[in-house]
Amino acid sequence: MIELNNVRGSAIDELVAWLDDHPVMTTAQLLQYDEASENAYVSLVGEYDDDTEPVLNVLLRNRCFPTVPATVADGREHWSVIVPTNEAVSQAHDELRNLGSITVDSLGAPELDGLLTGLIDIKQAVQRLSPRQREILARAIDRGYYDSPRACSIETLAETDSANASTVGNHLRRSEAKILEAVFPLLTDAGPTTGDATTDEYVSSRT
Repeated sequence: MIELNNVRGSAIDELVAWLDDHPVMTTAQLLQYDEASENAYVSLVGEYDDDTEPVLNVLLRNRCFPTVPATVADGREHWSVIVPTNEAVSQAHDELRNLGSITVDSLGAPELDGLLTGLIDIKQAVQRLSPRQREILARAIDRGYYDSPRACSIETLAETDSANASTVGNHLRRSEAKILEAVFPLLTDAGPTTGDATTDEYVSSRT
């Protein structure tokens, strides 16, 4: 599922049709459109003829744990990860170079007390989820919605639920927003550093 911003109501149907006709897309479906904010949520199902190993696999193999989901801007993926050692950073960097162009935007050492506080905030954010939000989020994780590539879609999750795809998508977005709000300070509190560090923040992007 993707979120599209600043889309005029008169253009949304044409845009969804264009996505649906894209060579790698099987289906594109408009889930929700907010006229006031001009934001649209669209579900995409596609098949990629690509043998390249996913970036996430390389990161996890080298003990690089994403702090937030990857974002895409200007044709590049942006990852923020926490890594235990400088050696793991170097190994992951070398392996990612085999996939494509890569740059390290910043490398720093998070303050450990702040990291512990952040983890507590994340736990509290999870506890603040409504029972319904927690149920759908747990099912999405269990069914592989957050795997790379995804093992299921919003529509697949909705088929096992009494709600429609739009409602399931809304529950997931609200759950993600609460958790990511708790994660955000971990990304902004860590400043750049030099030398060795026991815990590194590794931010990379690739085409």
